[in-house]
Amino acid sequence: MRPLAQLDAEARIAHIRAERWIQHAAAERLLGYLQEAFDQPSRERMENLLLLGESGMGKTMLIRKFGRQNAVGFDEAAGVQRRPVVVMLMPPQPTEVEFFNRVLEAIEAPSAGYWTSGGQLRMSEIRLLREVGARVLVIDEINSVLVGSPRQQRLFLQLLRFLSNDLKLALVGVGVPEARHALLSDAQLRSRFSDIELPLWTPGEALRDFVTRLVWSLPLRQPSPVDSAKLRATLAERSGGVTLGICKVVERAAVGAIRTGRERIELASFDDPEIWRGVAAPGRGTRPRPRGAAEARRA
Repeated sequence: MRPLAQLDAEARIAHIRAERWIQHAAAERLLGYLQEAFDQPSRERMENLLLLGESGMGKTMLIRKFGRQNAVGFDEAAGVQRRPVVVMLMPPQPTEVEFFNRVLEAIEAPSAGYWTSGGQLRMSEIRLLREVGARVLVIDEINSVLVGSPRQQRLFLQLLRFLSNDLKLALVGVGVPEARHALLSDAQLRSRFSDIELPLWTPGEALRDFVTRLVWSLPLRQPSPVDSAKLRATLAERSGGVTLGICKVVERAAVGAIRTGRERIELASFDDPEIWRGVAAPGRGTRPRPRGAAEARRA
């Protein structure tokens, strides 16, 4: 029995509900693309990426893992915390000042809220990004640019071009598939970005491998017989192929197994309507046709 499985029920339930990384083929492939962007030498025309996926597919966890893989320690000689990968959250309004304030938060620098114009702030940001050794700037929820006016969108895209050209760092935009439209209006940016995608799950071998790894990560005391084509079809269909929904259902089944003393997930566990609460795919019947989960498209 694994050490985690020897803990008491509440400790194991807390572990089940905690966020954790489950490796799978599509995510590993995308991590490889992100690493290629990180490893490219500084040059006039940097290759940038647009990481796309439906909400709940695990994009944010993926970029956090990418950041951890390339993290470095505190530079004692320079007195600076180096940050080769800077991960920021796109502000709700795509203004230059708000954008740069989010960058400051990401590198844990003091807020620049007292600035009302972007000129001085822009120069300060460039200096700080150089000081921390930024090689990749990840912009999560980049689709927020779409809520801005056409003028705001145009100015924001110009800002991205400026950062890429001046700092010679790679940009990674992260968002839902609609985020692609944010870049289509700028020919220069469009030619510098490649799409990579976390596709919706379908009931194939990739989903079988993912569910197996997910169940194995749970601190149950008995093996769980969940290798079933019917179960995979049910998980993919009722969750809409979204990773978050699949994980919720399996984790709730595991919590139930601990509380009832069964200590294993059974196929009958998924007959309980309660574990599907809030998991039904939004827009069911109108969602785009899922891609195979083992595939990641790179344009």
